[in-house]
Amino acid sequence: MNEKSKKDNTESIKINGISITGELPENIIADIKKIPRGKVGLIVVKGPGMGDKFFINKDELLIGRSPDSDIFLDDITVSRKHAVLKKEEDYYRIIDSGSLNGSYINNNIVDEALLKNGDRIQIGKYIFIYFSTI
Repeated sequence: MNEKSKKDNTESIKINGISITGELPENIIADIKKIPRGKVGLIVVKGPGMGDKFFINKDELLIGRSPDSDIFLDDITVSRKHAVLKKEEDYYRIIDSGSLNGSYINNNIVDEALLKNGDRIQIGKYIFIYFSTI
């Protein structure tokens, strides 16, 4: 592998304000480029359903293994009511619901955190990128 190839694999680019490294497949990068202005949501970048987008269009969104969840994650490491995304003015906060395995933002376990465009959320074996094009 030449020096240029090594650089291309680790170089960070910005798409819709989200820093992307060479770790994501081209189809996910293409999906991020297509996110329309004024949208907020999550895109699965690792785990089952990779590439799935969840647009947030309400003030509170439940994430969990319960079939009643707004974002249903079929994974035994995900609690039935794992976390909630809650709107606060123009932002969303993730609040862990006392889950057994925790919620992670950018590789740090959190009880709650204000989300920023490009944050990586890990719940069980799922990793999402939070996007806000508002």
